[in-house]
Amino acid sequence: MVRLNPVSLLANPVMFIVELTFFIVTAMSIYPPAFYPVANSSMRIYYVEVALIVLLTVWFSTLADALAETQAKNTASSLRSLESEVQSKKIVTEADLRRIVTTPSTALRKGDLILLEKNDVVPIDAEVLEGIGMVDESLLTGESTPVRKAPGDEVIGGSKVISDTLTARVTVNPEDTYISEMIRLVESSKRPRTPNEVAVTSVLIGLTAIFTIIVVALLGLSITLDLAVDLSVLIALYVCLLPTTIGALLPSIGLSGVSRLYRRKIVAKSGRAVERAGDTDVIILDKTGTITVGNRQAVEFIPVNSHTEKEVGEAAFLSSWHDDTPEGRSLIRLAYEDGFVPRELNALGVSEVYEFSASTRTSGVKISQGTGFMLPKGDKSGRERGRLRRKFEAHQEAGSAIAEDETEIIKGAPDAIKKIARSIPSNFDALVDRISSQGDTPLAVTRNREVIGVIRLKDVLKPGIREKILSVKVMGIRPVMLTGDQPLTAKSIASEVGIDEFRPEAKPEDKYDIVTKEQAETRVVAMIGDGTNDAPALAVADVGLAMNSGTQAAKEAANMVDLESNPAKIIEVVMLGKQLLMTRGAVTTFSIANDVAKYFAIVPVMFASTLPELKALNILGLGLNTAVLSALIFNAIIIPLLIPLALRGIRFKPTSTMALFIKNALIYGVGGIIVPFIGIKVIDIALLSIGG
Repeated sequence: MVRLNPVSLLANPVMFIVELTFFIVTAMSIYPPAFYPVANSSMRIYYVEVALIVLLTVWFSTLADALAETQAKNTASSLRSLESEVQSKKIVTEADLRRIVTTPSTALRKGDLILLEKNDVVPIDAEVLEGIGMVDESLLTGESTPVRKAPGDEVIGGSKVISDTLTARVTVNPEDTYISEMIRLVESSKRPRTPNEVAVTSVLIGLTAIFTIIVVALLGLSITLDLAVDLSVLIALYVCLLPTTIGALLPSIGLSGVSRLYRRKIVAKSGRAVERAGDTDVIILDKTGTITVGNRQAVEFIPVNSHTEKEVGEAAFLSSWHDDTPEGRSLIRLAYEDGFVPRELNALGVSEVYEFSASTRTSGVKISQGTGFMLPKGDKSGRERGRLRRKFEAHQEAGSAIAEDETEIIKGAPDAIKKIARSIPSNFDALVDRISSQGDTPLAVTRNREVIGVIRLKDVLKPGIREKILSVKVMGIRPVMLTGDQPLTAKSIASEVGIDEFRPEAKPEDKYDIVTKEQAETRVVAMIGDGTNDAPALAVADVGLAMNSGTQAAKEAANMVDLESNPAKIIEVVMLGKQLLMTRGAVTTFSIANDVAKYFAIVPVMFASTLPELKALNILGLGLNTAVLSALIFNAIIIPLLIPLALRGIRFKPTSTMALFIKNALIYGVGGIIVPFIGIKVIDIALLSIGG
C-alpha cells in the first residue's frame, strides 16, 4: 500500500496522473451531483467499477517495480556468498620468534605479514617483502606465462603462487573489498535513472500532455454542444490513451537489466553502463583470458640430431610427472596419447625431483636404476607423490652431478637449457626461432645434459570464442584484439578467431590511447582491465569491465566488475546491453501501438449516438458501458502480462541492427495494434455473458 501513496508515485508521472483519475472517479461515485452535467447518480455502481479498475492499473504498475527490486535485493544477498574465504598463513612474531598461524583471509588486516608457498592462493592484495617466486596472474595481467615477483612487487588476491616461497605484507582490509562496496551500493540507495530512461520519460510526459489537452477539449466540446458524454467515459479514454504500459514497466526494465548482470556475477555501478554496452561500436579484447584460455598446451615433440620423437616424448613424460601445472599435465597427456609411456615410470616414486624455480627456469627429475613400483597418478594434489620424494628435494636444483647409474631429465626455457647443456645442436637455435615465429612457445628437453629435442606449446582458444566473435561482428560491432605477443603470434590467433584488427606487442598503457582515439571518432568503446595501469583507460571507456581479482584502482575506475574474473564476459555484457535496449524499444513500440488501437476501439462508441456516421468504425460491435470497461480491464491486465518480458528481456539471435529493428517493429508494432482489438472483444463478450 505504501507504493500506492501519491507521493511515492511522483517519480512516475504517468502513473501519478492515473491515480489522480482514480480519486476523481471515486468522488463521482460518492457524490455525482458535484460533477453535473457530466455525471449521473444512476451510474454510481458503474463509477465504482471504473475506479477499481483504474486503481488496479496503478497497483499492477507498482507490482512490476516491486518484483524488479526484490530481484535486485535477492541478488545482493547472493553477492555475500561470493566473498570467498581462503585460509592464509599469517606470520606472528613473539619474543623475537616467528610462527605461522592459520588465519581466514577475512580476519587479515592491513599491515599483517603472510607466508605464500607454492600452490597457495594469494588470500588478499599484498606487497612482497622477501623471496623471489613465480605467480600465475594469467587472468589479471593478460600474460599467459607466470610473472616473476620480487620484493616491492604487488601480488593480487586470487592469483596463485606456482614456485618458491614469498613473504608479503597485506595492503587492504577485507571489509574494503569491492564486493562489500557493491553490496552496500545495492542496498543503501535507489538506482539513478539512466539518460535513456530520462529521455523516454520526457517523451511519456509529452504524450501525457497531448492526451490531456485532447480529453479536456472533448470534455469542453461535450458540455458546449450538449453531447451528454459522461466524464467517467472520458476518464476511461484518457487512462487508455496514456502510455501506462511503458510508464509502468520502464523502471523495472532498467533494474532487471542490472539484475541479469548480477546473475552472471557481474556487478554494475549503474544502469547507464548497461545501456552504453548496448550502443557499443568497438570492443577491445585482451588475447589471454578472453580469446585463449591462458594456459599453453603441448602439441608436438620435435627431436634434434639423431634422436627420435619417442625419446623426446618419454623424456617429457618423466620430467613432467611431478609437475602439477597445466603445461606439465598437457605434456603427460600428449605423451600418453602418442604412446610414449617410458619404462622408467615405476621408478618415479623414489626419484629426485627438480622443482621449477624462478632462478633456474627449469624443472625435471633424476632417476636411479633399479626396480620400483607403479605410482598412481590419480592424486592431483600431489600429496601422495610428494610423500614419496626425498626430503632434500625442495633444495635440489637442476644441474647437480650425475652418477653412472642415474638418468637426469630436465626441461625448461631454451636459453636456460643452453646454460646447463654440454653441447648445443647446430639446428637448435633455428628450430627455437621457427617455433617462436609461428606464434608458439618452445620448451627444450635434455637427457643427461644432452639436448634431445624441443616441445611446442600452443595457446588454446576458449570454447565457443569464435562463434562469440562472429555474433559481435554480425551486429556491427568491431572487435580489436590486444596482446603482448609478437606480430606473428598475434596474427595467427586473430585469424583463427576471425578478428581483422589486432595490436601486437601492446602494453596495458596503450589501451588508453586506443580508447580515446576511437572515442574521438564518436564511437562507443567497451574494454576490460585488471591492473593499476589499466585504470586510466577503464575510467574513460564507455563500458569498462574490471576483474574482481585485479587491483583496487582498476575496480574503482571501471563501471562494472566481473566477480569471477573471466575477461571473455565483456562480450556477454555487450549482448546484455543490446537486450536491454531492445526490450525497452519493444515495450515502447507495443505501448504506443496499443494506445492507438484502444483509441479507435472506444471513440466510435462514445460519439455514435450523436454522430451516427461513427457507427461504421465500431467494427467490434461494442456497447458504450462494456466498451469502456473492456478497454480499461485490458489496459490494466496487459501490464502484468508483460512483466515477465520486462524482467527476462527479449530473446534474440545476433543479426544486423536494421534486421532486428524491422523484426521488432513487425512483432510489437503490428502486434500492439491487433492484440488490443482481440483482447477488448474477448473481455466484452465475457462481461456481457456475466451481465446477461
